[in-house]
Amino acid sequence: MALVEFSDQRGRRWRVWDVYPTLVERRRQNAGPPPGLRERRRLVEARLGIRNRMSSGWLTFEAHNGERRRLAPIPDVPGGWDLAPDHQLEAWLESAEPAPPTRRLIE
Repeated sequence: MALVEFSDQRGRRWRVWDVYPTLVERRRQNAGPPPGLRERRRLVEARLGIRNRMSSGWLTFEAHNGERRRLAPIPDVPGGWDLAPDHQLEAWLESAEPAPPTRRLIE
């Protein structure tokens, strides 16, 4: 996982990193645990799926004030997205969708 920090034109600091979901097919088909592992869930119920365009990963942008955005799929650029200049990161930020706030276990 790469992590990059940059400032947008308004001077806000952003962190951006890549996210690659695991076991996407299992969630999509609700097929249970991988071979050799026992089911840990007490109740087998439908799970939330991952959108098709997000199944191969996305970029998460997070501002220091807590604002978050997601861009999927991860842009395919020579050398990798993490080597993109700040103006390109800001362009991707502008096209990213708002993401829900981070869930906390204890409120």
